[in-house]
Amino acid sequence: MAYNCLLLDADDTLVSFKDCERQALTKVLEKYNISATEENITNYHNINEALWQDLEKGKIKKHLIGKIRFQKFCESDDADAKNAEKMNRDYLAFLKEEAVLIDGALEFLADVEDYATIAIVTNGIEAVQMNRLKISGIADFADGIYTSEKVGATKPNKQIFLAALKDLGVENTSKVLVVGDRLQSDIKGGINAGLDTCWVNFDNQENNTNIKPKYTVQDYTQLKNIILEGLEDVIANKGKVQL
Repeated sequence: MAYNCLLLDADDTLVSFKDCERQALTKVLEKYNISATEENITNYHNINEALWQDLEKGKIKKHLIGKIRFQKFCESDDADAKNAEKMNRDYLAFLKEEAVLIDGALEFLADVEDYATIAIVTNGIEAVQMNRLKISGIADFADGIYTSEKVGATKPNKQIFLAALKDLGVENTSKVLVVGDRLQSDIKGGINAGLDTCWVNFDNQENNTNIKPKYTVQDYTQLKNIILEGLEDVIANKGKVQL
């Protein structure tokens, strides 16, 4: 089955958020004279990840993440917590300029752009994500970019996906594939919207949840094969699948 509309996550699906986070955080810690040790970087990552998981579960509002994460980090590191808000602002400014692509991401987009509508659907902060998608080159392939702030709904809420499809003018949802690395937001959200889903499991993690994606892939080649399955004749003729 070929898919002619892709709703793609950004971070850790196309862009290596782990690398971007590390680079931006290192700059923040150095600015505030805190050692950018592996322990400190891991500590911040775990605090931030837990907060984003709470967001996906509906336990916290997104605007509170920035307020809380550096507060918790400073308290755990015996740093001056009065700088927490300034550290978060600096972190976002640094992160806005970080766009480390996952190897093969642009090549994958180039391979499928002639055969499918491509949209980015992300929970990330809009001002940060828009700039990162632009400087990474991903925006050049996107027919639409939908952030949770822009739409007013956060994955796994189905409304962010349905709003994207409405804006794109896509009516045949059987040809839509939601692609992302997070089971609790991307895959659960796609399922909530009644769409086919593909979990990009680049790190070969175990799925210890009850969330069952239709597909699981370990690399872009596998993903491309799923999207373009059965389109050999179309590809040979350089045609474009119609919505």
